[in-house]
Amino acid sequence: MTDLFIDIETVQDMEPDAYFEASEGVASGRITRESDSNLFWKIKKGALSPFDGKVVFIKYKIGDKGFVHHLKEWEEGEAAILGKIFGVISSLQSGTEKGTRIIGHNITKFDIPFLYERMRIHETSSKHILHLKMIRQPLIVDFLQLHLPLNSMTGKGLKHDVLAHAYGLPTKSTQGDLVSDQYFKRDYDKIVEYSEREFIYPELYAKIVSEGMVSKDRLAESIAWYDELHKDDPRPSF
Repeated sequence: MTDLFIDIETVQDMEPDAYFEASEGVASGRITRESDSNLFWKIKKGALSPFDGKVVFIKYKIGDKGFVHHLKEWEEGEAAILGKIFGVISSLQSGTEKGTRIIGHNITKFDIPFLYERMRIHETSSKHILHLKMIRQPLIVDFLQLHLPLNSMTGKGLKHDVLAHAYGLPTKSTQGDLVSDQYFKRDYDKIVEYSEREFIYPELYAKIVSEGMVSKDRLAESIAWYDELHKDDPRPSF
């Protein structure tokens, strides 16, 4: 079975001027849930929805010794990078190895459905083939879901940095909600840098396979560490 480690970055599907004007309006209180609910929530949560957002960066690695690949929307367009990652996933499932494991953090609730919906919108392939290749065939190893039994079967607190800290791996130090500002300011290098710090999945997977999962107490310690570190943050964290 082939392992495919993957992570995506997403932003609101807007023009830069419209994004900054609306962001300023939300920050100043000029745009509220009451005055313009659609625009308010597009700024607040649009990057998390495949219907209001788009994929701007895909990072992936095939196997533990493979090369780390970057697909950049700002160089090729969203349709092109979606087509490329779909081609990778399809070819892995069609190879001699029996099946593909797609591995990442929170990918069952975010990355995979987001990619699937954007591919459907762009008509990357037929609906039948998209469902087969993206949803039905691959096995999914989701680090968040994997740790639910150690966290009273709740996802609360199971953030990327919590797991990184629990397993002694580097944490991100910056938050994912800055990606939209960086993208619309064309600070693309910062998005790539952020992704480099985030992409610990091959190392995390290797640790779990070789050493087993951390204890419930260790995970609780890391959640408490994260909460204390971010207790005064003015922005939500991911």
